[in-house]
Amino acid sequence: MVTNFKFLLIAVLFLNFVVSVFSFQPSGGVLSLDGVDDYAILPFEEHGYLFPKKTREFTVEMWFYPKSGPTNHGGSDIILSQQVYFGLSANHSECKSDVSQLCCYGGAYLEGETAHGVSFFYAPMERNRWNYVAIIYKDSTFGFAYNNRIKRKSKFGVMDRVSVENLGNIKDFFVGRYEQEMVRITRFHGDIDAIRFSRIARYDLPDLPWFEEPFDPPDHFLSDRDTLALWNFDEREGETRFQDESKNKRMLIGMNGASIGSALAVNPDSTSLTTTWGQIKARSR
Repeated sequence: MVTNFKFLLIAVLFLNFVVSVFSFQPSGGVLSLDGVDDYAILPFEEHGYLFPKKTREFTVEMWFYPKSGPTNHGGSDIILSQQVYFGLSANHSECKSDVSQLCCYGGAYLEGETAHGVSFFYAPMERNRWNYVAIIYKDSTFGFAYNNRIKRKSKFGVMDRVSVENLGNIKDFFVGRYEQEMVRITRFHGDIDAIRFSRIARYDLPDLPWFEEPFDPPDHFLSDRDTLALWNFDEREGETRFQDESKNKRMLIGMNGASIGSALAVNPDSTSLTTTWGQIKARSR
C-alpha cells in the first residue's frame, strides 16, 4: 500500500509539472475575424494559384485560435481555401471528439496523369486556445500534423501533384468565407497568427500509415527560399493589408473589417495533458 501511495504521489507531482510546460505565445499581431462577414482575399486574376503546376511536394501550415465553431448540423466554418483548405466541422463523429472540442478538417486537391481528386483528414482541436495544423505532401503521400501529433495516410500513386484545374468556380485564395461560397459553409470566428505555404515537405512523416507520432510544431514561421507565401500578420493593430514575407510579396487584403488585432496568450487551464506530454516526448527524440 505504501508503494502504491508513493507511486500515486510521484505521478501527481509529475502531471502538475507537465501541465505547466506547454504554452504558445503569438509574436506581434494576429488576423482577427468576427465570424459575421469579414474575410481576407488574394485575387486569382492578379496572383494565380499559390502552388505552380506540377508541384509534387508541399507544406501548408497555420496557427489559429477558434473562439467558436459551427452550430448547424453538417455545417462547417471555412478558415482558408484554394488548392489546400482548412476548416471546422460540426460533425464530431468524424473526429471521435466530444462536444467540448472542435473538429478540424483539411484537404488538398490532387491530380496525376490519369486521375484527380481530394485527400483530406479530420482532427480534434480545442476552442479558446492556440492550435497548430499542417498538411504535408511528398512522394504521393498525404500527411498531416495537428498540435503535438503527426500521421500520414496510405500512399496513393495515381495522384502525385497538386491540382491547378477542376477546383470549381472559386479560384481566389481566401481566409474566412465570402459570399460566393456554398450556403452551408459559414465564416471562421477567431484569430490567426500565421500562415505559411512551402514548396517542400518540411516535416518527416511516420513510416507506417495512420500511425501517430509525437510532433513539435514550430513556434514561429520564417521565410526561406522554399517559402511561396508567408503571412505573419505582424502589422500594426487595425491594418487591413497583410504583407507576404516571402519573395513573392503577395498582399492579402482584409475585407468587411478583417484586420490586425491583439494577440491572445494560451490559456494554461485549457492545455491538455496529452498535448503537453506530446511536446515533451517530441523534444526528446
